[in-house]
Amino acid sequence: MRTDRPKDLDMYYNDHVKMRIIHRLEQVKTWTELMGIQSAVHDALSREAQNEQQEKAQFEHWKKSQETKK
Repeated sequence: MRTDRPKDLDMYYNDHVKMRIIHRLEQVKTWTELMGIQSAVHDALSREAQNEQQEKAQFEHWKKSQETKK
């Protein structure tokens, strides 16, 4: 892929990482390994959602403080 557009490069590298993850998942053989991966993914997604909620709450707090200054 020959491009300098950051959006295209991000998509290319994200897809590349996804394919490597899928390849590794295909090598998993046991139920225990699968459950460990599921747990790790669930934890990561939960942390990400929690961080997004915190950022939104901080922004709303900042927005209200800016409105009261006016």
